[in-house]
Amino acid sequence: MTDEHAQHYNAIKDVVLTDFLDKDPETTFKASDIWKDQPAIVVVIRRPGCPFCREEVRIIDEHRDLIEKEMGFRIVVVLHEKLGAATFKHDYWNGGETYFDKSKGFYKALGGGKLRWASIDQLIRPSLWFNALRNLRSGVRGNLLVGEGRIFGGLYIVRKGDQGIAYKFEETVLGNLAPISKVLEVCSQVSGVDLKDASIQRAKGQEVEVQERADAAAKAGQTECDGDVCALPPSKL
Repeated sequence: MTDEHAQHYNAIKDVVLTDFLDKDPETTFKASDIWKDQPAIVVVIRRPGCPFCREEVRIIDEHRDLIEKEMGFRIVVVLHEKLGAATFKHDYWNGGETYFDKSKGFYKALGGGKLRWASIDQLIRPSLWFNALRNLRSGVRGNLLVGEGRIFGGLYIVRKGDQGIAYKFEETVLGNLAPISKVLEVCSQVSGVDLKDASIQRAKGQEVEVQERADAAAKAGQTECDGDVCALPPSKL
């Protein structure tokens, strides 16, 4: 484990999470309980209604049986607000584990100790517009104005017990997705379970599809952009 990964691990292991969906009363627990007995993937999403977040968990969910049943991982989603969480969990995350991070501890860890906020200029960058067009082509829908979607998220792969973090992905551009082939590669290394060619090709195929949608979106909006500032009109969405 690198020094950077060690810092991230120390920042997240004692974060208090709340199990609140379909639970009465709500219960709380430390994040380290998630990977106490098995390795885990923790997906840290920006907003339950975010179409990019829904797109990402849909991709991960397609590999759930491989990751959970064959590799022995636990996969959970962490969110910093409850608004829209039930719809996210049941309609896009296939009923998977979903927990509330009231202190935003995971989000602060990804930011090196503080929250990373998307700046106003992120909203006019070509990368966001292209990601939005890419998402539309994926068929996964969301909403734009319900909840707080400016806090960047990411993803952690954590080894069992106190062995620390094996991989982290930090969202730096709104709509960027963790590369699923890398996620599977690290899970394979951690679990010792070899990836089958079919799984590798499936993951790479998903990444190709995502890239092709992004390329098509970029081509559609290219003439509207000047350097790092994009004036792509909403009508093109």
